Amino acid sequence: MVIMSLSAVILFILILLVLVIVHEFGHFIVAKLTNMRVDEFAFGFPPRIFGKKIGETTYAFNAIPLGGYVSIFGENGSEEDKKIHGASHHPRAFGNRPWWAQLLVLMAGVTMNMLLALVIFIGISYGDVRMSADDEIYGNRVKNAVLIVTEVSKESPAFLAGIVPGSTIVNVSNGGASANLTSAQSLVAFIGKHQNTMFTITYLTPNGQKRTNSISAVYGIVPDKKALGIGLDTIGTVTITAAEALPLGYERTVNMTVMTFTGLMGVFTSLFEGESVLDSLSGPVGIAKIVGETSEYGYAAVLTLVAILSINLAIFNILPLPALDGGRIVVVIFETLFRRKIPMRYYSWVNVAGFGLLMLLLIIVTINDIRA
Repeated sequence: MVIMSLSAVILFILILLVLVIVHEFGHFIVAKLTNMRVDEFAFGFPPRIFGKKIGETTYAFNAIPLGGYVSIFGENGSEEDKKIHGASHHPRAFGNRPWWAQLLVLMAGVTMNMLLALVIFIGISYGDVRMSADDEIYGNRVKNAVLIVTEVSKESPAFLAGIVPGSTIVNVSNGGASANLTSAQSLVAFIGKHQNTMFTITYLTPNGQKRTNSISAVYGIVPDKKALGIGLDTIGTVTITAAEALPLGYERTVNMTVMTFTGLMGVFTSLFEGESVLDSLSGPVGIAKIVGETSEYGYAAVLTLVAILSINLAIFNILPLPALDGGRIVVVIFETLFRRKIPMRYYSWVNVAGFGLLMLLLIIVTINDIRA
């Protein structure tokens, strides 16, 4: 059962608020710039908590904080819009604007999410940045390096002792000798040399608490030798200039985008092969739990998570599926190439069905998150 603190829930809602507003603001501002009439800009889904109309647009805050929307006049081509409001001939209706304007509006949300990720990665790449001493470009500039736990194998001695990624190794001894902690290789060599003895490990948790545990190395983690089950890296501080932060932030954005896309394609591949993918998906509850855990590592870790979530939101929204921006983009491209409109009543049915399936998936994933 997932147990979350109130601070984790509040932080999750704030992060979701930022992601949704950034995404929807992209649709909103481009719709305004291309002379479309925007009727509503809302965070969350109804029922409405409050709203205020400024000019032609109502700005609303709704009760269900699981997304948001921008309502553009004539966007869905509903019969009500056509008969009552005259969207069929209204020059500012979404469907009556040029095809390129429609595509720009639909692409704007995804673009804004990618820009948010880029800005965050550039921002956290500037100034004193923690970096590996093994980095090919910046490694020789690392100062005040310490040995950091980067990963912990499940059910390993280190895992059972409570050591978590982000911990700083302070001392490792076996009673008669202490390890040289200048590099990961030196500690691995020390463990290999004394693998049949009990080790005493002193470390700092990610939130700075000092702890000491006694553990033994075991076989089965790495081939042909005993190990504690931790991955290590020598990490210190490098002062990055603004000129260096730009390409570094861009590189991190590209790498994370490729990793996210590859992971998503892996989920679809597993789905088509009949494998369960629930454990690889996270809903609001699972993400809130991750937010709570990440907050213990400091603001840079939280900002990194926001950037990653923003990239995930962008990639997911661009998928050519009903109820997503990508699905509507396919419709606009089809109508432009074949010079004929898809009857909106058919598209609306598909859109509603797609939205329903997404909500069903969200419910299933959330139940799985709660049980985890």
